[in-house]
Amino acid sequence: MTGDKNNSKVVNPHDKVFREVYSNKENARSLLAGKLPDNVLKLVDLNTLEISKDSFFDIL
Repeated sequence: MTGDKNNSKVVNPHDKVFREVYSNKENARSLLAGKLPDNVLKLVDLNTLEISKDSFFDIL
């Protein structure tokens, strides 16, 4: 399987698909709204969702 525009080899295709799909705010918002428990959803505003290009980030 080949990678993105530069045709590099994809090391982890599942990760690449997840990142591509959920780099879209609507897709990410839909996933979170459908999977997070109600008590958590009451604490967050999914309308303020921001996409981060980093793999890891500090939420504090």
